[in-house]
Amino acid sequence: MKIKKIIAIMALCYIHLAVKAQQSTSYSQYGTVVTPINTAASFLTNDAQVNLIGRYQWVDLEGAPTAYRLAASMPLGKSDLRIGLNIKHENVSVEKLGEALVFVGKQVRLADKDYLALSVGAGVSYYNGNFSQLSSTDPMFTNDLKETEGMLSASLMYYRANKFYAGISLPRLTFSKIGLGSSSLQYDASTLYHFTAGAVVPLGADFDVKPATLLSYAKNLDFQADISALVYLKKTFGLGVNVRTEGEMAALANLLIKNLNIGLGYQFATSNSPLSRTFNNSTYEFSIAYRFGKGFGGLL
Repeated sequence: MKIKKIIAIMALCYIHLAVKAQQSTSYSQYGTVVTPINTAASFLTNDAQVNLIGRYQWVDLEGAPTAYRLAASMPLGKSDLRIGLNIKHENVSVEKLGEALVFVGKQVRLADKDYLALSVGAGVSYYNGNFSQLSSTDPMFTNDLKETEGMLSASLMYYRANKFYAGISLPRLTFSKIGLGSSSLQYDASTLYHFTAGAVVPLGADFDVKPATLLSYAKNLDFQADISALVYLKKTFGLGVNVRTEGEMAALANLLIKNLNIGLGYQFATSNSPLSRTFNNSTYEFSIAYRFGKGFGGLL
């Protein structure tokens, strides 16, 4: 039972960061699967699409953090409108939290090949802490916590098809932040801001490089910056690396086969912190994206 309590305390520390800004569980494949971070990125393709991401941290430890994201969207007929959903679920020991929202977006042509896309969404966030499962006698773990709250989202993206994109997003604005939710919430989901950008740069006839960045900010948390780059062979297979300001790196691999995009990531800590010395802090990640219609015509 003592081991379980230690894991739970570690989980509480992890959840405190995740709840405050979700930065600790942002994924390393943001350059190949953009929609979960910025729903306006769903306009980067004209066809319907489905994206799934799984992330597993501290894989050798019971009750280790796991996270899943699902984003799907489709055009509304031949109009410039698009609808979709964005779902996130995380487990850390006996704690579960997540979000689910639906969004609608519209794009506007700015020039011959340049577009501006805007999307807005609404949904709920939830948190379940089943602490009584850890101990029936220790007063530290006798009270369970279950809370839900409404939330809004907004995203903006400027892009040129198959060339580049740059966007900002407010993926979670809870009702309590604008005076519409309960003031008694113990689970604090702080407002989070993202800036993301990416491009495809040809390197001759057979090679392309795809740089991308993700900047994240939330009140009372350190500013986080991610930079990544993948080199592709014949727009089919890519290898790359991701670097994060929190002292983490990730090796990335990406395979495109017609309508299917498969990604793998292996993230590890570069610092020699006490946590890194005591536990395996490696993180494994997978992503699967499927585009209907003509499929992946380019690397964006």
